[in-house]
Amino acid sequence: MHLDSRDLRYFEVIAGLGHVRAAAGQLNLSQPAVSKCIARLEQNIGARLFEREGRGIRLTPVGEALLQQARRLNVINANALRDIQDFASGDAGTLRLGCGPVMSELFLPAVCALLTRHMPGVKVTILVGMNYTLREKLQQGDIDAILGLVTPDDALFTAYPLLEDTAVVAASSRHPLFKKPDVSPEDVAQAHWVLPVREVASRLWLDAQFRHHKLPPPQAQIEVNATPLLLPMIAHSDMLCFISRHMLARQVQEPQLKELPIAALTMPRALGLTVVKDWRTPTVQRFTDLLHSTRLDAPLVTV
Repeated sequence: MHLDSRDLRYFEVIAGLGHVRAAAGQLNLSQPAVSKCIARLEQNIGARLFEREGRGIRLTPVGEALLQQARRLNVINANALRDIQDFASGDAGTLRLGCGPVMSELFLPAVCALLTRHMPGVKVTILVGMNYTLREKLQQGDIDAILGLVTPDDALFTAYPLLEDTAVVAASSRHPLFKKPDVSPEDVAQAHWVLPVREVASRLWLDAQFRHHKLPPPQAQIEVNATPLLLPMIAHSDMLCFISRHMLARQVQEPQLKELPIAALTMPRALGLTVVKDWRTPTVQRFTDLLHSTRLDAPLVTV
């Protein structure tokens, strides 16, 4: 069985639009040419890929399965072509980097300094966002690597831990809870919180810890994608937050937030680099090697 890469690119467009005429217009092809593309794929696979729905078409279960593989193959082909074009033009390549909030606050300027010093021919684009969003973009081929929270390797990604981190409960240094000798999850169960949105790994972990102690999950008075932006406001209130120890150490203004020592609500985690498994452009490999040769146990003050 042979699947033409051009047919797979066309197939992805047809599936997305759900209409042969609309796909023909977007692809600058005739409708018969689009229909022939579908027929070739169906003949090679031996099954129907589309069925009629009103004036359009929709994917069959076999078509849905092919679409998932077509997207992956189209990304691989596009990345390979991009790398070849980079080398052919004399450019060293392009690095599309996603960066989580903590890593962007702690290390992004220094990482950029490393890149400009050691990889001056590389064009770098940076997208700062939440880790769950960045992982989707990495899977779809929209970015090349993520600097942020790392999880164990899975079927899709390879992780390179570079820095230990800990998420802790924090409150204003003037908070009444600091007068208690021992603070427990029960003591903070009814507090007002500033928390990450529910899709964030640290929020999921915190909710699970409260359930483990047979307590309702903490109620967020404010939900935010980037908690560090609100630290000065939290420090002037009685609200609690769940945040990196590294971020607490960076505070310079008074009043400051302090860690509430609650062992059961202390989350060890790792920060580092995440890339697609078994896929390394030369530029991504160079960047990975560069980070491995640089110590990240403190902000990169020497580069």
